[in-house]
Amino acid sequence: MKDKKIFKKWWFWVIVVIILGAIGSLGQSNNNAINNTKTNDSQQTQAVDQPTLPKLNSDDYTNKEGLVVYKELQGKGYKVEAEFEKQALTDMNGKASEVFEPLDPNKVEDRQSVDAFVVGSLMQNGDDIKLAIVQESN
Repeated sequence: MKDKKIFKKWWFWVIVVIILGAIGSLGQSNNNAINNTKTNDSQQTQAVDQPTLPKLNSDDYTNKEGLVVYKELQGKGYKVEAEFEKQALTDMNGKASEVFEPLDPNKVEDRQSVDAFVVGSLMQNGDDIKLAIVQESN
């Protein structure tokens, strides 16, 4: 009997199919890993966009000392921005956030320097808070 060439033997083709199947499954597992990574990234992005802190009731903060409210909300993890409403009526320059940032509400002299300014309104967008600081009417 004459020897057949190797590519004409049935067992050769079985080995080829097994090897190609193994290579194909390796490529598939890499694609699954890439797709899983993309899915996890998009889920993390969605989680960042959603608020993580509770919704505030603006009535709880209206007419309270601006400095105290500003620092309290920052301490709770909110990103707080404060602006003077009707800035021309005040003797303060710049944003209220810039004025409040270096002050300590636990120091009497710091509180006295801005105690005439209270929260006029509070607007919340997720974890971002915007305070309108007004001069307290006497």
